[in-house]
Amino acid sequence: MDYTAKVTLSNGELSVVLNKDIILTKRAIIETASLLFNNFVPQLAFIFKSTLSPFEELAKAMPKITKGENYNDLPYVILDYPSVFQKENIFAIRTMFWWGNFISVTLQLSGKYRSYFEENIFKNVSAEFYVCVNETQWQHHFNENNYKKYSTLTEDEIIIIKQKSFIKVALKYELHHWNMMQSLLPDGFKKLNMLLSN
Repeated sequence: MDYTAKVTLSNGELSVVLNKDIILTKRAIIETASLLFNNFVPQLAFIFKSTLSPFEELAKAMPKITKGENYNDLPYVILDYPSVFQKENIFAIRTMFWWGNFISVTLQLSGKYRSYFEENIFKNVSAEFYVCVNETQWQHHFNENNYKKYSTLTEDEIIIIKQKSFIKVALKYELHHWNMMQSLLPDGFKKLNMLLSN
């Protein structure tokens, strides 16, 4: 045990620990994000119904909302729907709120779903999308080592992306636009659906 570790609080930390409204407000925001995402489930089902009709398992998929406290030290809320996560085959439309950072919508594909949709995606992708350049598909931040705007990619980077075993394409929304999300996110879902379409 490290007996030299800091165990006292600064004046600023004391003011925070004495203010229970901070935690109550945080809980309310997390619940609001969960409700916001849950309200989109019927729209998502409608938007993607025709595009995903070749895959019966996606039509049967149930929405899943995940809440956590520690994605890179900060709270988050994720809606995966429609989605299937199998060892080799992944299809996910992921909507994410990451505290202090952004709300995003992401299309994540591997295996048979990647094979089925990749031609359409690379034909339809446009400048506003971010494309994953990371070697892993399990990071969600928008730092340069994870996502780059499609419009900034070099030909060599695009070739490398096309050789990956997965595809991740995303749209990012700033948190100060929160009160516009009821229109922004459905528009984002439609754009992701258009990526998949012939």
